[in-house]
Amino acid sequence: MSIPRRGSRRIVVDGAPYRWRVRTRATADQRSGRTPLLLAIAAEDADGPAMIVRLGLHPNHRLAPADFTRAVTPADVAAQIRAGLAAGWRPLQPGPQVILEGHTAHHGPRVYPRGKRPPERAALAALARERARTGAYDVLRLIDERPRVTWPGGGGYDPSGLEINGRDLIAWVRDAERPHADAELAARRAEGEALADDVELAGDYLGLGPAHYRLPSGALLGPSPWPADAFAIPEDDPRRRKSTLLGCTCGITECWFLMATITDLGDAIIWSDFEQFHRDWIYDLGPFVFARDAYLAAIAAR
Repeated sequence: MSIPRRGSRRIVVDGAPYRWRVRTRATADQRSGRTPLLLAIAAEDADGPAMIVRLGLHPNHRLAPADFTRAVTPADVAAQIRAGLAAGWRPLQPGPQVILEGHTAHHGPRVYPRGKRPPERAALAALARERARTGAYDVLRLIDERPRVTWPGGGGYDPSGLEINGRDLIAWVRDAERPHADAELAARRAEGEALADDVELAGDYLGLGPAHYRLPSGALLGPSPWPADAFAIPEDDPRRRKSTLLGCTCGITECWFLMATITDLGDAIIWSDFEQFHRDWIYDLGPFVFARDAYLAAIAAR
């Protein structure tokens, strides 16, 4: 997909011509911080896929300092093109659009503290056997009757809710994210970033639509990498073997989403190793062990 010449700029990187464009006029989601500044790049006069690079805070973010700017230079564009090519972007061949994380200040390699490393399959199987012996399974409930969500600019959708043991999954996640989110916000304020007193990161999610959770969808039965596979991450990245459980409150799931490993052991299904895609937070949450028959009944189509 080529980028129109009008409003875009030309750049030649390693002998190949590209067009690139940055939307300087912020959308409502960019002003609220839900969507970052986006850089679009495509090969010039070619029908291959464009690459969208997420560059962090938009200069017109409503919480940004008055003098905050985010200039995108040709050197930045060249660096992102090379990064995209190294990650597998093929701008001259047919294929899906590529999304690249160009701003990774708050995401790095996951380093697990003692006692927090994700359990291996053998440990999960042992846990499932213990739950079967005691009958102390966790209980999943899918709720379709969540209030409709709308946005000031128009549009909306009807999210579903997930409850575990009678408690909203978002509440479980909020408790697990609270120390990480508070530490991040404190560090950003210490670095001089202007943040409102009521800005929140912990548990800032909505449920997805019922079609995502309910059968015949396989999203809650094992690896289902959407939307992680829309990002330029390696083929062997563990996030490609996870499933998305919650999405962003802006309605754009890719913006801020929670994943977990879903392991089907035959008689039991286990949720473990929860992860916020855009952060390297380590969660003190789960594993949750569900009896398979009851689990399938909970997500059965109505």
